[in-house]
Amino acid sequence: MSTSPEDTTDTSSTETPEPDDTTGDATGTEATKDEGEEAFLSAAPAHGRGGGLFGPETFGVAGALLLGVVLFSTELIAIFNQYVLTGASGVLVPAVQGQLTGAGLFSALAVASASAALFRATHTTRLWARHLAAATILVGLLAVLLTVLSYVLLGS
Repeated sequence: MSTSPEDTTDTSSTETPEPDDTTGDATGTEATKDEGEEAFLSAAPAHGRGGGLFGPETFGVAGALLLGVVLFSTELIAIFNQYVLTGASGVLVPAVQGQLTGAGLFSALAVASASAALFRATHTTRLWARHLAAATILVGLLAVLLTVLSYVLLGS
């Protein structure tokens, strides 16, 4: 014997069943859930999400990738440590000048791209994109400052 409400209803009564609320117009969270499911099943994008190809998410990721190039492929930190912090005497040879110029340029491009991401952000922008852009701006500005300091201190 089952005690669930579906099995215990009296089917012999003469009352007419009340209309189901989910078959009519859905409101509130039910409408949003139904629209999301329909958009997923029809492979259509959900309304109000994403900024397309040139949205804030794209600019945020591009800025992070540009900053990754600076931090992982240039010797910016090694140059700063070797010549500036330890006080080793050095001249600004063309190889070092090229590395500093490249690091400064890519850092500035990373900051510009992340700034564009924050300026293009709206209330529908994903939270991770805003956090990524803000972190890229902070670390990118530190890399630009490190580049300028190294260039100035080695040039004198």
